[in-house]
Amino acid sequence: MKRSVVEAHAVGPADDRVPRTIAESTYHRLRQDILWGQFAPGSPLRSDKLRARYGVGVSPLREALTRLVSERLVTSIGQRGFRVAPLTAYDVEDTMATRIVIEGEALKRSIERGDVAWETAVVSAFNALSRHPIPKAPGPSTEVWAGYHRRFHMALLSACGSRWHMELTVLLFDQAERHRILRSKFGPQIKLKRDTSREHKQIFDATLARDADAAVRALDRHYRVTAEQVASVLARVPRVVAERN
Repeated sequence: MKRSVVEAHAVGPADDRVPRTIAESTYHRLRQDILWGQFAPGSPLRSDKLRARYGVGVSPLREALTRLVSERLVTSIGQRGFRVAPLTAYDVEDTMATRIVIEGEALKRSIERGDVAWETAVVSAFNALSRHPIPKAPGPSTEVWAGYHRRFHMALLSACGSRWHMELTVLLFDQAERHRILRSKFGPQIKLKRDTSREHKQIFDATLARDADAAVRALDRHYRVTAEQVASVLARVPRVVAERN
């Protein structure tokens, strides 16, 4: 049986909606600072410094931090306060391997069950992503690209028919996005050359051709290359962050 797009999961935390509250605005700003390495993995997030940095009170800040804990970008241990979630080679490998298992199955199901509405959504998401260059630094254009990037990957899987698949996919996507950004920001670019747009097109072409095996292989390669490149620069991240702050 074919299923249409699961609209509720096409867009996640990094979407382009305008924040409606101070807490939501703080969440987005802090989230971007974590993703872009403004705070080193494992570093403490001290309330007084964060309130001064973002110009907010205790309640909005705590709400933002709690939301980031649920996304596993921030950790909280008892009364010891909040810290940026640590990032190790094991974390990168584990995230990548788990994504391949979950998203591979979801992609197969979507290819099998997806209807015309799903296929249209995939085409639309790919075309939008293709028209925006991959960003190298934080800013408005980066937020726009990140939204299109998320929409493309979520659209591919959105006909799988499983809310659990989609919810886990969103959680893992956010972890991998952090990895991708740190690789782009701290990696020596000469060693990180790759044609990401071509990788996206390979996934897209195989998906539209309803070739599940080829689509999953392309997705697997796409994620493994990123994980390998992240691991190659991971040791530099905390040191570089410390120097720049």
